Amino acid sequence: MRSVFDYERWKMHRSSSRYLRHVAGLPDSRIAAGLVKPLAYVASVSLAVMAYNLLVEAGKLPLWPILNVAANAPFGLTSFALSLLLVFRTNASYSRFDEARKLWGLIVNKSRDLVRLAEGYLSPNQSEIKAAVARWTVAYTKALMCHVREGEQLEQEVANTLRPEELAALMKATHRPLYCCQVLTSLLRQAQLGPPTGKSGLEHGAGPQDYIPAMASFRMDEGVGTFTDVAGACERLLRTPIPLSYTRHTSRFMMIWLTLLPFTLWTACRWAMLPVALIVSFLLLGIEEIGVTIEEPFSILPLEAICRTIEGNVAEVHGFGPGVQASPLAA
Repeated sequence: MRSVFDYERWKMHRSSSRYLRHVAGLPDSRIAAGLVKPLAYVASVSLAVMAYNLLVEAGKLPLWPILNVAANAPFGLTSFALSLLLVFRTNASYSRFDEARKLWGLIVNKSRDLVRLAEGYLSPNQSEIKAAVARWTVAYTKALMCHVREGEQLEQEVANTLRPEELAALMKATHRPLYCCQVLTSLLRQAQLGPPTGKSGLEHGAGPQDYIPAMASFRMDEGVGTFTDVAGACERLLRTPIPLSYTRHTSRFMMIWLTLLPFTLWTACRWAMLPVALIVSFLLLGIEEIGVTIEEPFSILPLEAICRTIEGNVAEVHGFGPGVQASPLAA
């Protein structure tokens, strides 16, 4: 699901052939694969209801009124509540997904801005600090990706970005994105941007041109502060799901509703009850499954592609030309 769209992907996405293509791709659907167990349960209940009704019609079993749920009124009275739960669940999950993507979009913008300001306002004899700012900006994005995902190997991700001693120091840190931010703050402090020492305002002969570096320093520090804010926001999304009561009650509601559904379908559908029950179950369970899937957005967002974009932009701004990967940053 970690797809990155370009012009061709958008063209295919809008194509009217998407209907047949999506139906044909149903066997490979990850959503469908995740619904095998609940659909198997609904199929079992449907087959049991079918067998019971056939035995009743053959006179081999008595008709138990408690199992004769032929009236559709209970389903008409409860379906709107189920719809509301599903709509809330899906909307809330998409809001979390959208927020996560916006946070990473902010990282892209602030990374470009931070390196651009460093390249433009640090003096030519501070080339080592410029290179370090570029390296640690890329390292921050990869450290945050590994921080909010399970199973990522940060050491491999930044092996070609940081110098060996920098990589060793980063791997010793407990909160690695925060460590990257602290290193960036130290680098900006070493750059000593700002008005000449002992001068404030326009006194002592300091002109307006003396304050342009100070403004750049403020902007860069503000960018590093945004990095820490984004890391905290990503941690909030990762550690705080939608209140579990909603998820539990929706699942319980759904399964009770689908368990009773075959009893109401037999009179109208007879042998078609099984496929009808499975189709209805797939459609409703699929909505809920999508909501649960996108509730934790970092496992499905294309963070690797975003990090590569930042890496390429930083390398280009730093002066290594377009299309060059991270290896020059560690030089």
